[in-house]
Amino acid sequence: MKGFLNRSHPIKLIFVVALAPALQVASAAQSSVESASSSLITFAPASLTFGNVTVGGSGVRSEVVKNLGRKNIILTRVTIRGSSFSIQSHPRLPYTLSAGTSVAFKVKFFPQAAGFVNSRMTVYYKYTSNGSWRSASRVVPISGTGTSASSSLVTSSTVLSFGTIQISTTETLSETVANSGSTAVTISQITTSGAGFWFSGINPPVTLSSGQRATFYVSFRPHTSGSVTGNLKISSNAPSPSLSVPLSGTGSTPGKMIVSPSSINFGNVTVGTKKGQTGTVSAVNGPVTVSAANVSETEFSVSGISFPFTLSEGQTASYTLTVAPAASGSTSSTVDWHSSASNSPVRQSLTGSGTPAVQHRVTLTWRASTSKHVIGYNIYRGNRSGGPYIKINAALDPSTHDIDYKVRAGATYYYVVTAVNSARVESAHSNQVKAVIP
Repeated sequence: MKGFLNRSHPIKLIFVVALAPALQVASAAQSSVESASSSLITFAPASLTFGNVTVGGSGVRSEVVKNLGRKNIILTRVTIRGSSFSIQSHPRLPYTLSAGTSVAFKVKFFPQAAGFVNSRMTVYYKYTSNGSWRSASRVVPISGTGTSASSSLVTSSTVLSFGTIQISTTETLSETVANSGSTAVTISQITTSGAGFWFSGINPPVTLSSGQRATFYVSFRPHTSGSVTGNLKISSNAPSPSLSVPLSGTGSTPGKMIVSPSSINFGNVTVGTKKGQTGTVSAVNGPVTVSAANVSETEFSVSGISFPFTLSEGQTASYTLTVAPAASGSTSSTVDWHSSASNSPVRQSLTGSGTPAVQHRVTLTWRASTSKHVIGYNIYRGNRSGGPYIKINAALDPSTHDIDYKVRAGATYYYVVTAVNSARVESAHSNQVKAVIP
């Protein structure tokens, strides 16, 4: 008995092992202590707002601190930030705040100039936990608006600087205008000067009542390289009818994108398999933001990078192009790389050829039995030397050869044959042959 094996096409198996990232577990005990300390006291009101106060004048508001716990709390210190606010009165510190009781602080607002002012008051205290004293603090936001007779319109930003922006790209900043006076003001017109500057989000005429604000947006889109200056002008019926905000920005020449290689020929690729090749995308003469890589045919794909991503000048990113032919024959595609570069999009050409998948088989031949009345043969296959074996032919094979097509790449098989006579008596197994599939 002889065995023949077709090894026309080897197959490689690639195993990829992914490592799970390490996890960090926060201390539950620490979180519970911090949560418990913050729930021991409460403030009324939660934030202290003074509204409009004339420059040179002052306003006073009360802030009440209450102990919500079941044990005493010791107030140790109170601080306030900013030159326009002060603590006018408070209990003598350190002060023991019994469970369920409250104490008041008085805060004074005396604006130094017209405009909206933010600050905060911080109350420091001690409490007991697990038999020991611990320190904590809570913050109360404070705000007010200074008003003056000379001007009742103020802006959140007195200067808007856009920095360096690539030509033909847009950067947008927000701006807020507030009525700091005691009477309503109508904004009649907003204009911008300087190449590439404009505003949006507000449509004059707009009337702001006392203390009311309006937020809008200023954008810059440079058309040439170099610095640009401009001005945002707000016209109104306020005592000072014109309010100006200087604008500045710099236009820069966009970088150039280089995709390598410019074309790829994958050669012959078996249908049903994949073949990949790495490439790079680089930025020269300036930074480049790559937004997409559009592939024209579904048999090809780009992987290894996430869009969008930005490359600084001279930086390179790697990617993988893969072809997975669905049918035999030549195939082609293009990849259009889109970015902020001056030469966007950059086109890349891809070609390849799908080849039929290799059909593995094992061809078996044997000598005819010398026994009388033999009418056919049974073929048996096993995965281990010496069996057990499983019959692979559905009917008796009258010839002395057969082909096993149901074999798997990379496997090893063991074959034996038996003879069957007209009385359906089956002989013992023949000698065993081994077949290794590529």
